[in-house]
Amino acid sequence: MGIQSRRQVRAALVFVARPLLFAMFITFCARVLFGGNKDATALKPSPQDPAASQPEPARYASHASHQSNHDHHHKGQSQSDRLDLDRLTTALVVASTSKSVEAGETDWLADVPAPWKNNVFHYVTDAPLSPDLAVPVNKGNEAMVYLTYIIDHYDTLADVVLFHHGHRRGWHQAMDSIDEVRQLRPQYVARRGYASLRCLPGCENIIVLADYAVERSQFQRYGRDVHLTTLLDDFLDKDAGERVPVKLASPCCAQFAASRKAIQRRSRAWWTSLRQWVVDTPLSNMESGRLMEHTWHMWLGNESYQ
Repeated sequence: MGIQSRRQVRAALVFVARPLLFAMFITFCARVLFGGNKDATALKPSPQDPAASQPEPARYASHASHQSNHDHHHKGQSQSDRLDLDRLTTALVVASTSKSVEAGETDWLADVPAPWKNNVFHYVTDAPLSPDLAVPVNKGNEAMVYLTYIIDHYDTLADVVLFHHGHRRGWHQAMDSIDEVRQLRPQYVARRGYASLRCLPGCENIIVLADYAVERSQFQRYGRDVHLTTLLDDFLDKDAGERVPVKLASPCCAQFAASRKAIQRRSRAWWTSLRQWVVDTPLSNMESGRLMEHTWHMWLGNESYQ
């Protein structure tokens, strides 16, 4: 290879290498200036990290100077939590009428899978199957059944309770009732507190509430927005910071699961007063039940508008 050829090769290499070296230099500078120190971040949360400003949980405070004991305690608690979730007790509460029973709509209850099968409470509102499964008055649709179960079993509630209609299929159900029971995850309900069986990607039944309440004796003169505001104003815990929202959104049709903890956030006396409100309201069976349908998620600790 002649001198001229070697010069041409050298020039070509320089031409190719120069932009590559420049790109590597820019990348190095960018990492130094903006990338931060990953090891330092892992060892010490940044001031902007919300976790950095949170106090250490009290149950771990005594292990602050003993990291190995702290880790052992933490792992032990997680395992205990999992075991507790695996041992959750469940109950199925079903609201139906004699008409639906005679039509065979409740026959599916014979096929309820374990462990639900061992704890089924079937209320036939107009023809009770036993004195223990009777409601004080047949009003409010399924709400009277749900409230009566909560009141009568308040001290012995299962960890997770599934509240359901008597029919096997409904226009508002995505699947068969047996499959709804079978596929429900009690662990999820126990953690969350409330879960509707009507799974939708967004909100439904959105109502802008009235900004005033009225006496129940005047209900016939007003619409549902006023009825809901009045009900919420009567029963929300203002001392705990609960307030009537501007908007209310709720899943249709009052089939849901709730944890014992969520139910017992409110006292038995409170639930008894709510049932009496349904009994005393001048609204019809359908309308009083519909008000409860719109509010179950709030009574059980969920957001008013999701």
